[in-house]
Amino acid sequence: MPTSESEMVLAARFEELGSADLVASRPTTSALIDAAGEFPEVDVVLIHQDLGPAPVFDAIRDLSHRHPQLAILLVSPTMDPDTFTGAMEAGARGVMPHDSGIAELETRITKAAEWSRTLRRHLESASLDLPASGVRGRIVAISGAKGGVGTTTCAVQLAMVAAAADRVVCLVDLDLQTGDLPAFLNLRHRRSISDLVEAGDDITPGMLSETLYVDPRGPHVLLAPEHGERGEDVGARAIRRILGALRSRYELVVVDCGSTMNEATAMAVELADSAIVTVTPDVPAMRGAQRLMGMWERLQVRSHEDVYSLVTRHSRKNEIQPDFLQQLLGTRVLRTPVPAAYRALEPGENNGDPTKVTDEGLRKAFARLAAELDLLNPPPASGQGGKGGASTPPGGLGGFASLADRRGAKPSTRDVSGFLNASGPNPSHVAGNGHSPVPPLGPSRGDRPGPGSHGGGGGLGGFGG
Repeated sequence: MPTSESEMVLAARFEELGSADLVASRPTTSALIDAAGEFPEVDVVLIHQDLGPAPVFDAIRDLSHRHPQLAILLVSPTMDPDTFTGAMEAGARGVMPHDSGIAELETRITKAAEWSRTLRRHLESASLDLPASGVRGRIVAISGAKGGVGTTTCAVQLAMVAAAADRVVCLVDLDLQTGDLPAFLNLRHRRSISDLVEAGDDITPGMLSETLYVDPRGPHVLLAPEHGERGEDVGARAIRRILGALRSRYELVVVDCGSTMNEATAMAVELADSAIVTVTPDVPAMRGAQRLMGMWERLQVRSHEDVYSLVTRHSRKNEIQPDFLQQLLGTRVLRTPVPAAYRALEPGENNGDPTKVTDEGLRKAFARLAAELDLLNPPPASGQGGKGGASTPPGGLGGFASLADRRGAKPSTRDVSGFLNASGPNPSHVAGNGHSPVPPLGPSRGDRPGPGSHGGGGGLGGFGG
């Protein structure tokens, strides 16, 4: 295994890179292979020749077969022809000396990341007929303070408005036990999120195209399980993997989290660029919102200051107005409420066609709401976004394979490269348990992982994203 001294040297060099952030590291070949599936947007993997226990060429071969879009660089203390030939035959993109300087390290990571992103874009656009923009999409998670406050209605209408503005949109039903998007959209589809859970770490673009329902009105739809009991199979790790895959393929991912919190919805809220709680102007709904956000805070999923409240069934005649809600809940209340127009919603919901909602007040409200949340513009090409987007696990150095994030790459989603564990925050992405201020509404915010996104402790062997 590489010595601690060599790891520290590499760590120091990696920290000096202005264009890359380390995402994760793993101490063994088996841990590295397993972790590759946890970071679906990883582009580059650096693996030391002495990483064990499995032979390093076997590990490279396994990684390249499972994740052909990954650019794998072998870090070797020897640069002889046999090492180079063995690495190339196993599927590596190159070999670099373990004592590489900062300039060489940055050059090799940049070239490998560009190759990986190019291949990824071609594979995705060919399989899903999507724009090969390489832009990292935004995730908006919508949760209900309690049942019946309009969570699904808001999720569907926002997805429709964004799709009408030519955004590439995916609508995800994470109300795993009682979700009923088929009724809201009048659709039938035999596939659901359970099919992606069963796929394990191998979610391919072709598999997504088979699982998602392509609504002719715009959004692609990922349904909840037909049988509610199967929702128990959808855990946090699966949601991280699924949302990561969707985020790399869609400009906007709208997640309907329902009104209950479980492992899956907690992960969605943690990963989201914007987390919204729908609440009606009444005491039971306000108490429900307080309970929900209280659980998020206790479980360190998300701070209430980093949540937006959306008032539904709003009327100027209501006893409780949005300004009072803001004082009580301590969240940012969206400036645009959804008016109390029960009758106007009936044609759309009874016919399973959101476009049949013709009431001008409602249509304007959802359009203004989408604009306020910046859902109508393409996501920034920088690819930054999400609380859980770029996760850097805590820990020391001990092992030799890791992940990193190259800053400023265009048209990057996320790059993956590195040797070691990052132990501190960097200027553009806060790693570990770092906290960033509440962002303004609109553009996606810098990646800030929560506790649920941490990987294992250090070592040189892993990824960057």
